Amino acid sequence: MKAHILLKSLTASTVLLGALSNAEASLVSVAGPNSSRGAAPAIILAPATLNNDVAFNLGQQGFDERQCVLLPSSLEVDDGIIAAGTLVSSHMIFMNQQNNTTGGTDHTGVEWTFDGLILGVMSDNNGNLEAASTPILGAPASGYGAPFNNRGLESNDSYSFLGNVLTFNSHITQPGDWIRVVTAAQCVPDATGLGTAALGFLSLLIATRRSRK
Repeated sequence: MKAHILLKSLTASTVLLGALSNAEASLVSVAGPNSSRGAAPAIILAPATLNNDVAFNLGQQGFDERQCVLLPSSLEVDDGIIAAGTLVSSHMIFMNQQNNTTGGTDHTGVEWTFDGLILGVMSDNNGNLEAASTPILGAPASGYGAPFNNRGLESNDSYSFLGNVLTFNSHITQPGDWIRVVTAAQCVPDATGLGTAALGFLSLLIATRRSRK
């Protein structure tokens, strides 16, 4: 019985600490009109395979990639670099129609909201920035394949961001558009979280003392 009480308190404290240390900077919402094929933008789980001839949709979709990464070196994005030592999370937004689909697909004015500030975007036409960063930022259980021409954005595509909101305008035939969005990660517990953790440890100490009586 005493061992059970101790284990229960230890488990509760461990869960509290885990919840504090693993806070992420994830996609929290998406809003905008349907695509020209009638599909609403959507947040999805990371697909198992992201090769151009496997991952298809009828409108913009986004998913979280690796979270809470401490950059071991500077990370190149479209408009500069994110410094080494920055704590980041990664996300992918894409629209890609199936091979041999007749006509193109348009999806514009889609607003993606994250719970961390946007630090940079990778959208170069051949996907080289994305490919270079996939080993540290890609979704752990997803296969990305090799970069290919026109994976990123062309002249008729555009994005802009302010704070934690990114607006994406995509016009595709084949291949589609894939962009990686890097945000500031929220992985450090705040004062409230530290107080909660302290309460967990206090419960552990009380249970330990009771088990010794």
